[in-house]
Amino acid sequence: MSDYSTFARYTSRFPTLYPARSVRRQRLRALVAGLLLLVAIGWMMAQLSAEMSTAGNLFSTRLLLGCALLLALGFVFVNGMHDTANAVTTVIYTGTLSPGRAVLISAVANMLGVLLASGVVAWGVMSLLPAEGLLQVDTRHGYALIFALLLAAIGWNLTSWYFAIPSSSSHALLGAMLGVGCASSLLNGNGALGGIDWHQAGWAGWALLLSPLLGFVVAGLLLLVMKALVPNRQLIQPADLHRPPPLWLRGMLLLTSSGVSFAHGANDGQKGMGLIMVILLIALPGGFALNRTLPEQALTRLSVLAAQAQAQLPQRGDLTLSVAERELQRYLQQPRWQQEVLPALGTVTGNLHQRLNTLTRFDQLSTREATRLRLQMSLIGKTLHQLLSGPAPLTRNERSLLTALAGQLNQASGVIPWWVKIMVALALGAGTLTGWQRIAITIGERTGKAPLSAAQGASSELVTMTTLGVAEQFGLPVSTTQVLTCGVAGSMVANRSALQWRTLKRMGLVWLLTLPVCALMAALVYTLLVTL
Repeated sequence: MSDYSTFARYTSRFPTLYPARSVRRQRLRALVAGLLLLVAIGWMMAQLSAEMSTAGNLFSTRLLLGCALLLALGFVFVNGMHDTANAVTTVIYTGTLSPGRAVLISAVANMLGVLLASGVVAWGVMSLLPAEGLLQVDTRHGYALIFALLLAAIGWNLTSWYFAIPSSSSHALLGAMLGVGCASSLLNGNGALGGIDWHQAGWAGWALLLSPLLGFVVAGLLLLVMKALVPNRQLIQPADLHRPPPLWLRGMLLLTSSGVSFAHGANDGQKGMGLIMVILLIALPGGFALNRTLPEQALTRLSVLAAQAQAQLPQRGDLTLSVAERELQRYLQQPRWQQEVLPALGTVTGNLHQRLNTLTRFDQLSTREATRLRLQMSLIGKTLHQLLSGPAPLTRNERSLLTALAGQLNQASGVIPWWVKIMVALALGAGTLTGWQRIAITIGERTGKAPLSAAQGASSELVTMTTLGVAEQFGLPVSTTQVLTCGVAGSMVANRSALQWRTLKRMGLVWLLTLPVCALMAALVYTLLVTL
């Protein structure tokens, strides 16, 4: 059998792990999953009925929004298909758990990770496409943008999954966002680079680039430490499915596998939340441009902080609001310190205080007013971030005040509804239970010429779990697939196990192509949808 056919058919050297399934049962499961998906979409639309009733043409709004949400959940589902293997491969191929139990535990842990996630990564994903651009684009272009980036990311993920090649859903999503952002900005006459927050894209790019290298190096070092501390030959030899590792190591493998699944849900699950919030911001800006659940006390505190900022910042009596906003926009485009920035910021924060001083809740605002207020808050927030991270001549009191104002602005401009978390958790859990064997066989059997050892599985899982957890705290999207796969390869190198270089070359080629191909696909699909 050729190497290509082996990947296409995903045959295993351990057929007892993956018994043949009944075609009838598989079709029944697919039917049940489809029905549940339709019910879920209907429930989501019911949650949005109040906002959609004010959005004009009700039928077209429901149809387009329903399709967009379906694609977003589809991306989350495929992400679960891809990444389940990262958590379950080690416990399966070391004989710690049966495949069925391992996948079920992984699904539950993934769902818990989504439900307990902080939301920082979700807003990091959203900020790749600046809110001011999303709010100002018309509905037709907005839906074209959403459909293009999701179709490109899903198409690439399904293709790599079909050929059993682990690939990064995070890279695919980042590439698709870069593609549609540049294409949208170029077609709207703003230049090819104006539709992306390149500062945030740079942070995401560095996280995606460095995390696999970190996984490779640290997993290898951790394996060497384990070999030195626990000189047990069974731990470093290829696992015997009929002779499980010691109880303590099985417990560690189970803990790290569940930890990887939980951290994956907390990190990758938030990407799905961010996508849904981008969709809602485009389709229903009046309902989701601002945090309408913000308590009156928090709104009052934001107004007070804006007034205090205006009072402490330098003043210029001849500075109008429109001129001040242009000064801040110029500063964001060319972040070089200028004396005019602080007076301009004082003028804009003073205007924000005037707007908020008469409000008790954000739902009092019309769609146009909410959009305008969100744009102003976004401008102030980005300026504050640039000032606080740069060498601006600010006193300690000014820095403390502006930091508090930035935090309050973040709280006021974004919230993730509870039903979004529930739907993303269910979609990720369903994907976790589906189609995971292809990638698991590649990681467990084709990364090295010998199956995983217990120590290799423990070291790679521990590194992956830790990396994902740290990245989630800093709001950085990282690839579970790449960190785990590189961790497995690093542990094999440290153990002097032979690697299957043909497989690794294929993985490396796919990883290199993911971002540019997804960007190109998304840009082409967006252009096609806009011109239709």
